[in-house]
Amino acid sequence: MPRFHFDIHEDSRLITDEDGQNFADMEGARKEAMLTGASIAREAFVAGSAGHVVVDVREDEHAPCLRISIRLEVEKISG
Repeated sequence: MPRFHFDIHEDSRLITDEDGQNFADMEGARKEAMLTGASIAREAFVAGSAGHVVVDVREDEHAPCLRISIRLEVEKISG
């Protein structure tokens, strides 16, 4: 079973996933990356600690094979 690693970028801060998780295929890893990214982004956006969250998915020790990118844009509209 392939092992996937989920490296997290919060703006310029990088958190490398050294352990990884086993998934049957890339689809399982994609779903986990989306859930992970959404959860981290929600917390970071509400706390104001980041405006852009990226999850890079690596299979084993290879280069990233998938990227999930979530960006918050807030625009104040004067009325």
